[in-house]
Amino acid sequence: MSRTSNNRLGIRQQKRVFSSPVALAFVRTVMARRGVTEAEARKVYLDYLSRATPTVNRGAEAAA
Repeated sequence: MSRTSNNRLGIRQQKRVFSSPVALAFVRTVMARRGVTEAEARKVYLDYLSRATPTVNRGAEAAA
């Protein structure tokens, strides 16, 4: 039986993402403002990352 995850990032990638001070600040801010658990705040951050437009495409979209 394999382990599944609700998001596309594996455990190692999640550890790397959340080692960033910016990511941790985002999580703490979401926890304080929304009153959610750390796990829920981390999910909010991962959802935010998955919806963000890659930097490479931003200039092309603005020029169009």
